[in-house]
Amino acid sequence: MEKLFKRKSVLITLMLSLLLVFTACGNTQTNSSSSIGESDQGEAGGTGDVIKIGAIFSETGPASTLGKTQANLVKLLQKQLDEQGGIDGKKIEIIMQDYETDDTKAVVAADKLISGGVVAVVGATQSSTTMAIVPKITGAGIPLMTTAPINPDTKGVFQMAPSNVTAGELIKDFLQERNISKIAWINARDGYGVDGLPSFEKVAAENNIEIVAHEEFDANATDMTIQLTNIRKANPEAIIVWSRTPGAGIVARNFKSLGFDIPMIQANAAANQGFLDQVKDDNEEIFIVGAKLSVVDQLPAGPQKDNLMKLRDDYKAMFNSEPDNFTAHAADGFNLIFEAIKAGNTTSEQIAEFLQNNVNDYLGLSGTFNTKSYVGPNEDGFSMLAIENNTWKFSEQ
Repeated sequence: MEKLFKRKSVLITLMLSLLLVFTACGNTQTNSSSSIGESDQGEAGGTGDVIKIGAIFSETGPASTLGKTQANLVKLLQKQLDEQGGIDGKKIEIIMQDYETDDTKAVVAADKLISGGVVAVVGATQSSTTMAIVPKITGAGIPLMTTAPINPDTKGVFQMAPSNVTAGELIKDFLQERNISKIAWINARDGYGVDGLPSFEKVAAENNIEIVAHEEFDANATDMTIQLTNIRKANPEAIIVWSRTPGAGIVARNFKSLGFDIPMIQANAAANQGFLDQVKDDNEEIFIVGAKLSVVDQLPAGPQKDNLMKLRDDYKAMFNSEPDNFTAHAADGFNLIFEAIKAGNTTSEQIAEFLQNNVNDYLGLSGTFNTKSYVGPNEDGFSMLAIENNTWKFSEQ
């Protein structure tokens, strides 16, 4: 009995000791969680040592032909920021959400970024997606740097892509140089596609350019022969296509198959390697509203060329491929946010105020920005490009 009693006493003592250890560990974990939570709250407002910036790009899905380079840019920028120690001692964390070319998923992504405490957002890859996330982002008081052309009329929205009117002015100059006054228009039946014509109609009306035919196609269509056959009946002197890849490339291939002998002009949403691959070896008389980034080696010397070459070289060194105008739009969005942070602005409200009031004649990668009279960058970052030897050819207008 005595031995049994001693054994019970030892067991009770051991259990009490373990209980005290577990209790102590539990108190330590609770204190650690509390400290992390307090730190996170400081970071969310941009007042701690970490400033979070959100990004919404289509890294996968059909629009990845545009969004993949933007997603790559995030990796490049994060690497550079980490190597340089952030900005003024503050760590910058870029949180990217891939919305998989699905507008509904983009709205969910916006919610995640908002709850994650970002102070600004760059995106989205597509126009329709951008319009879908505008209410969420701006409703939370967060500035949005749009990388697709929209018609922003909302406080806190800053457009990095050239407006459709700006693109239309470039096309108008191209047409007038060739004495073309009758054009046909074909566009995808999506957010970006349908927004192009109303903008160009204003430019056309002011410059005696007649739109003699208008056709539309589903964004996922695989053949536009019927629409182009209808256009041929109107005898246009040029055709303008407002779509992104792959639809833009399909129209171009059908155009060639039907033997058109007039110029085809593609919108800037098709200015990427995917389009070049689609029209490889059969691209005569196809032109595009393209970024000067795509022809940086052909540009005259100057600050614009230097800036574009740095982006091109840094991107190519990391990914062994070329960036495009969608990369440049995203880069401009991030760079303007960085400029605001360098000036001491670390909250959403401060960054939005800086962007609205202090961006004057800022030479970006997509053109010169003046956000007080905001319609996107000036047209100096773009040009009408031809295709020669299956690559873009620059011609100063």
